[in-house]
Amino acid sequence: MGMQIVKPNGQLKFLVEIFFGIRFSMTGKYEKSGSNTYNVIMDDGAFVAGVYGIPVEMESKFTIEILYTDDKIRISRGYNKILFIHVRVDGSKKK
Repeated sequence: MGMQIVKPNGQLKFLVEIFFGIRFSMTGKYEKSGSNTYNVIMDDGAFVAGVYGIPVEMESKFTIEILYTDDKIRISRGYNKILFIHVRVDGSKKK
């Protein structure tokens, strides 16, 4: 299970639960490149367990194509043409 955090200032973060509390976190930037496409550069990764993190040097460049979006979900095609379905949540309500 994972989470994608999109900020309006061009910042993007992927957070993926790998197993037993170990997560992979990667941050980067996105820029609109077409009517429904975005160029993405992810360049700061880390494996995270609790409060500890191990940085990972990697860079990934790809395009995200938005196939459908509304107030509840967003369907996109991204890295390696993988289809992603994101459910929108209001992060301000999290504790």
